Amino acid sequence: MRSRRARTSAWASTGIARSTSCDTTSVDAAPASSRYRTSGVRIVRRFLRSGGNRAPLPSIAAGMSDHGTDLVVLDLGDQRYEFADPGMQRVLAELERVARTLLPILILGETGVGKEVAARAAHHLSPRRAGPFVGVNCAAIPLGLLESELFGYQKGAFSGAASAHAGYFETASGGTLFFDEIGELSLDAQARLLRVLTERKVARLGSTTEQRVDVRVVAATNRDLDALVQAGFFREDLYYRLCSATLVVPPLRNRPDDLPRLVRQFLSAACAELGRADARLADAAMRCVLNHRWPGNVRELKDAMTYAAATAPGDVVELAHLPARVAKRALHVVVATDPAAPDTHEFRPIGQEVDELVALRMRQALAATGGVQSAAAALIDMPRRTFVTKMREFGIESMPLRERRALRDRGTES
Repeated sequence: MRSRRARTSAWASTGIARSTSCDTTSVDAAPASSRYRTSGVRIVRRFLRSGGNRAPLPSIAAGMSDHGTDLVVLDLGDQRYEFADPGMQRVLAELERVARTLLPILILGETGVGKEVAARAAHHLSPRRAGPFVGVNCAAIPLGLLESELFGYQKGAFSGAASAHAGYFETASGGTLFFDEIGELSLDAQARLLRVLTERKVARLGSTTEQRVDVRVVAATNRDLDALVQAGFFREDLYYRLCSATLVVPPLRNRPDDLPRLVRQFLSAACAELGRADARLADAAMRCVLNHRWPGNVRELKDAMTYAAATAPGDVVELAHLPARVAKRALHVVVATDPAAPDTHEFRPIGQEVDELVALRMRQALAATGGVQSAAAALIDMPRRTFVTKMREFGIESMPLRERRALRDRGTES
């Protein structure tokens, strides 16, 4: 087994510097200010020499937790993520390697796995990190506006063009242009994009003058581009141009080692946003979270923790404070697929389980109605007097006015 020092050094490399005179110090030789500990994780920073000055470059850094578990930290300055899952660590190692190059990067993965975070990491770990990062949601731009948004336009190019406008390619010059949901681009837009990638020049609408742009393209999609190519919906030449450096972000259900850390991170952030004290998940709630399939991946988990922070009255998130789609899995009896396997299901008095289900529905009804008890009682067809009595019996506290307003505002926004 490699030593802790060897494992840390293997993960500590940084992106290529703009200057050709790159001076990277070893982990052990780095000055004390470049090494510090946060929550038991050793964060490693490397340095580059440019114009005689030494400046820190963020990198993917590895360390050992207090429990001896390998941990990889992705430090993007304003965002910090910890990864314990080996599969995700391999993705990050590959991401750091390809980020040093000028190749386009294609990021694949299901909805909500964090493809944009990976794209930002690719920019942050590249020699272009000082330049702009511009994100484009290809599915959100109307087809008629796509070319003008991507390539810009001159004054008078079309009705309403009162002044000249720089497109995304010009805006991102010197940095990274991120195409999210690139599988939604029309074939015409794909042809224009391929030409820009090949010639590195753009012409604004209404102009015949081309100008050179210097962008690194990162694209992401949750669709099977190979299948789209076979069906004729995606250009084969563009696909091969993009896929030379391809990364696949694994779904959250395949990353059980990352779940507890993400839960703590999202729950703490949601509590801070609501202006309330920090909270933690009860054991039963955590077991439920670990057993959930998370089809919406990291985005679904973040929304679930926001819901929990808004509905839990105290500093402990119980099973009843989780969204119904998550909590209902805990009410299912697990049947062993092997008849000879021992039964590990925890049996409890049926009355206790019924009470937990009733309390769960009451809390969900209160959350759905913004804490209005009469409306919540009507929602689950329970007399209001019984509802109030059960609230006292189950220890369900009335929702504070601030949290009721927060839930109401969230419902209005959605």
